[in-house]
Amino acid sequence: MDVEKLEQGLQYQRAAFLREGAPDVATRMERLDRLEKMVLAHSDEIVSSLSQDFGSRSSHATRTGDVLGSVTAIRYNREYLNEWMKPVPVALPAPLEQAGARAEVRYQPLGVIGAIVPWNGPVLMGVLAAAGAFAAGNRLMLKVPEATPRTSALIERMFAAFFKPEEAVVVQGDAAVGAAFSKLRFDHLLFTGSAATARHVAKAAAENLVPVTLELGGRNPVIVGSSADMPRMAARLITGKMASAGQVCVSPDYVLAPRAAVPDLLRELEAQAARLYPRLLGNDDYTAIASTSHFERLRRLIDDARKCGAEVTVVNPASEALWNDPTRKFPMCLLTGVTDDMLVMQEETFGPILSLLPYDSLDEALAYVARQPAPLSAYYFGNDEKECEQVIASVSAGNMVINDVRCQLFYEALPFGGVGMSGSGRYRGYEGFRTFSNAKTILRQMKDDAPLAQQRPPFSEAARAAVIAQIDALRTATRATT
Repeated sequence: MDVEKLEQGLQYQRAAFLREGAPDVATRMERLDRLEKMVLAHSDEIVSSLSQDFGSRSSHATRTGDVLGSVTAIRYNREYLNEWMKPVPVALPAPLEQAGARAEVRYQPLGVIGAIVPWNGPVLMGVLAAAGAFAAGNRLMLKVPEATPRTSALIERMFAAFFKPEEAVVVQGDAAVGAAFSKLRFDHLLFTGSAATARHVAKAAAENLVPVTLELGGRNPVIVGSSADMPRMAARLITGKMASAGQVCVSPDYVLAPRAAVPDLLRELEAQAARLYPRLLGNDDYTAIASTSHFERLRRLIDDARKCGAEVTVVNPASEALWNDPTRKFPMCLLTGVTDDMLVMQEETFGPILSLLPYDSLDEALAYVARQPAPLSAYYFGNDEKECEQVIASVSAGNMVINDVRCQLFYEALPFGGVGMSGSGRYRGYEGFRTFSNAKTILRQMKDDAPLAQQRPPFSEAARAAVIAQIDALRTATRATT
């Protein structure tokens, strides 16, 4: 789609929005119904297209995450939509309310939402954007990734079959189309992807003062406390890490553990990885790396770490010839002896690589995390409540999970987003409804004009003296408390 057609598509949707106004709850519900029917009608194609684009993607993971995950999100929006759309009363000072003044917030649709979704989850992320936009009463323009051509083409066909162009339109295209998409005068723009691309997206949106929600990534830490149940922790950690072969924005990147526990932790993680995936080649449960370039990037991270002195434990239980196999099944790699000068400690791995770092005190571990850019997610394993609260208070992250990883993605009730370098803004569920709405405040003034008349000039000496006395009283109270 060229730039001119992009602008035409936006204007077509905006004209429809202005013509028809804010949709009522029935219209929004019906759009969410169609969105669910769309996903279920194409569920087998979703599984097939994603597997073809990745080279091999777990069909079970696609059905649970992309199909059922999408339906769950849609139904959550539908279940609570009536409640979200109700005006929210705002309390005013008692004398004003007693005189008849009232205030409220009404959430009204913004207009046209733009959304740019990533290659690692284009279906689920596209549906999440659509569910939030439709629930809030908006139209949607969805830019799908060029890195997953079959799935992106399927998403375009799906939406075209179930939605009119004035409701939703899907845009395919390369980086140039993506750049032009970012420059459109949307009413809100949602971007999910890398921090490097986000800089360009945010800059382009700023030219038109388009508000943006950025859901990025970062190097997500795991802090293991001395009270952690090691076998249970290893099972949960490795399950979350190896899901989609680590190609998930909330996937852990490195683990900080008590120095004495690192050898046992390494053995437990290796054992759990071998138990979950005794074979990689021909294993439909284990997802391939999405592209040759990404596979080679992961290999460079491992080679660089090994060259710089790290110990690399490659979990390959069946001793398969993985490195040159065209299916791009990358084994779980556990690294010890890593240092900050290694590439693996400088980049978001976005693959099945996990670095284990020892610490001698929790304060040391927390100080290390604090020196890094704020991640999208952080994790803590342990049963010491005081220590847990210290970690929660000390670590700056978009979201945190205690005694598990990655599961925050499963709950629509949880606001999702990053902080600092890992993003800005929140969406999904109620937060998505709010993000894609204008929180319009409405104040109904009192009918009695006498109290208001006292605030109009010319001011009496008594009125002036009353204000001065009020300020003096505040000064006195402030001095008394300092």
